[in-house]
Amino acid sequence: MTPSDFTRALSRLNEHLQMVRTAAASMLVLAAVAIAGAFAVREIQPRLADVIAATAVAGTLGALAAAHLLAWRRQELYDDILLSGFRHVGGRAVARRASDLVSARRRRELAATLELFADAADDKRHRAVPLHRPAIREMQPRVMHLAEILRADRPVEPAGMVLVCRLVTNGADSPMFHPVERRRDLGRALDRIEAELVPKPDLRIAA
Repeated sequence: MTPSDFTRALSRLNEHLQMVRTAAASMLVLAAVAIAGAFAVREIQPRLADVIAATAVAGTLGALAAAHLLAWRRQELYDDILLSGFRHVGGRAVARRASDLVSARRRRELAATLELFADAADDKRHRAVPLHRPAIREMQPRVMHLAEILRADRPVEPAGMVLVCRLVTNGADSPMFHPVERRRDLGRALDRIEAELVPKPDLRIAA
């Protein structure tokens, strides 16, 4: 995607999110009006007010669920922007996402998850998370090295952190989880993460 494509996609998502939030607020107001009409001013029959209020509350919950999904998709789009290198797209929102990704808290969380997965690969007990244990055992030293990089007091790049997040959370595509349809290469994924995670030296300064 080009910067213009990202900008248009963000604009559409923001518009949809605003519409959904407005709809949720309107339905909450409708529920409040129905209850007030039945029990405060007695202009609406209580049974009818109950139906209206229940319908409005259900609609509100559905709108809030849709808003949550849209917000999650927007964050995914922020991550795609960071991976593409177009950090000027998205303004402060993308900058905030980048700052959160490289924060000490986020780095500790992801390092702990990697260490947990590395330990679980040697554990023969059944676990709820379907880890691809043979791949993790094979790459265990590299997985632990990645955790060490995250815990170290050295800068990391937001794009690399996006890849680490997806490695430990994306059960559909990450090679750390049990393959369903195709063979996945954990070593290649780690190669890409390490290439993106550690800042490149400025050759002009070195020269």
